[in-house]
Amino acid sequence: MSLKPDFWRATLDTNPDYCNLNCVMCEDHSPYGDDRATRSAQGRIRPIMDKGLLEKVVREVAALGFREIIPSTMGEPLLYPHFEMFLELCHELGLKLNLTTNGTFPGPQQHQSVEHWARRIVPIGSDVKISWNGATSQTHRDIMLGAELEEHISKAKRFIAVRDELAGDNYCSVTMQLTFMRQNLHEIPEMVRLAASMGFDRVKGHQLWAHFPELETQSLRNDIVFATRWNRVVEECEAIVQEQTVPGSRPLRLDNFFKLDLANLDDIAPDGECPFLNKEIWVDPTGRFNVCCAPDQQRKSLGEFGNLMDTSVEEVIKGERYAALVENYRNHDLCKSCNMRRPS
Repeated sequence: MSLKPDFWRATLDTNPDYCNLNCVMCEDHSPYGDDRATRSAQGRIRPIMDKGLLEKVVREVAALGFREIIPSTMGEPLLYPHFEMFLELCHELGLKLNLTTNGTFPGPQQHQSVEHWARRIVPIGSDVKISWNGATSQTHRDIMLGAELEEHISKAKRFIAVRDELAGDNYCSVTMQLTFMRQNLHEIPEMVRLAASMGFDRVKGHQLWAHFPELETQSLRNDIVFATRWNRVVEECEAIVQEQTVPGSRPLRLDNFFKLDLANLDDIAPDGECPFLNKEIWVDPTGRFNVCCAPDQQRKSLGEFGNLMDTSVEEVIKGERYAALVENYRNHDLCKSCNMRRPS
């Protein structure tokens, strides 16, 4: 069955190589990967996206009926020097901003950076995802190197307070986003409780991409024991949501909390469709068009689709190469093993 075109969202990876944390599961900043000096010497540090390219792409997708823009999900988007242009263009073109941040909220106002960003983002925001990977300080710190749980909690509460203050004009949901892995599996139920108590709207996660050999022992999908534990955690988290829901209130939502098929751990979602083709696009800092959010080197195996420095978004998404991938993606090894598909 072919996926019908219904494009609605574009992600612009403006600054993937610039972040103030070193999360272990990150393909670009993990301590298990090559250090920055090595990558720089090998010419692997990608540039910061030119603001002219940013404006070109955003205006093109708005004209095509896209409704939402995501600043870089790799690296920390609030460190992008032209981030204000995202905000200005969304206001001008009637687009929503969907932000993923590591929760440190770096900004121009050192002591009020959370409030600064909240008042700029919430009026046009659809959702703000705050990365979170532990319910205890040690686990959170061990996974997100450079982060401190108490500081994360404080800043998230401050952001949510501004969101609640401004909610009458535009309700911007706030999501606690995590990576499901062995290291934090036992703390996921407590993270759900914490999210509910703090006023988050949603807890969203995804199964680990094991970018490095050191992470293979953290996957929940390559061991029946941990897969079974994960399925129990799903049940526990669903029960917590039911317990925490107050009649008449907005219930906490769980996203991607579905059980693994213990008889087929290699396929996370048998017969599940690609959630991205004909729906979302990605653009790297140089203008290269990407079809999904898979690790950079892996998604290149799906083909070359053009560079938006010298072609248009419309030309790419209506081109023969893109159409061929939409028809045949189920035959690609990367797509067969993709962590982002959901059960049909």
